Amino acid sequence: MKLFVVLCTLFVLNASAYVVKSRDDLLQFRNECVSELEIPENLVEQYKKWQYPNDSVTQCYLKCVFVKFGFFDTASGFNVENIHQQLVGSQGEANHDDAVHATIESCVDNNEQGSNACEWAYRGATCFIKNNLQLVQRSVAPSA
Repeated sequence: MKLFVVLCTLFVLNASAYVVKSRDDLLQFRNECVSELEIPENLVEQYKKWQYPNDSVTQCYLKCVFVKFGFFDTASGFNVENIHQQLVGSQGEANHDDAVHATIESCVDNNEQGSNACEWAYRGATCFIKNNLQLVQRSVAPSA
């Protein structure tokens, strides 16, 4: 019986582990969010250059992409562990005690300001992208 409980526990832990997303996933998520939110083409072009103006459309776009990645939940906020694992990639385990993790954590808040979900996601996402742009770009770069 104990073995059964251990196996079930391992299965649950494994099933809830974050799955690193690919460039194809990113492109799919971007397209879905652009379509769902009816994002104008001029903003889409900015997003492709990693430029995110502070407006309500862009705020909701970043929230949409972060939700689809599993980085943000409108009830609980950011999932720092998932973001960190995405940056590390599928080839390794994120060390949640390192400087990268601390940098990611420094960008998230518990929405003490009481902002709407789009503003909350935008605030953390833009900080995170600004501080980790090279890692972000590398994590979704085309496969060699």
